[in-house]
Amino acid sequence: MLYMKEMRHKVLQEGQERESAAINRILGRRWNALSRSEQSKYYDLAQKERLLHMQLYPGWSARDNYGQRKRKQSQQRSGSFSGWTLTSGRDDM
Repeated sequence: MLYMKEMRHKVLQEGQERESAAINRILGRRWNALSRSEQSKYYDLAQKERLLHMQLYPGWSARDNYGQRKRKQSQQRSGSFSGWTLTSGRDDM
């Protein structure tokens, strides 16, 4: 991910492709062409990022965020009255 983040801009500047899938293919080929020592630089950076994230957000879990976007969208569609229940409309209850 860090390699892609760093190199995506360079691929865009070269003007070869504009589609995300094509850019990802190019970046994948370039990643595989790197030597192990060059790749290890990015693995080390990723490890440092992981450790920093764990220090900043000690209780964070990907499981906590899974599906949250979908839940938010369904709540927005139903409107702000989602907590109300329907009644029969009779006043004698």
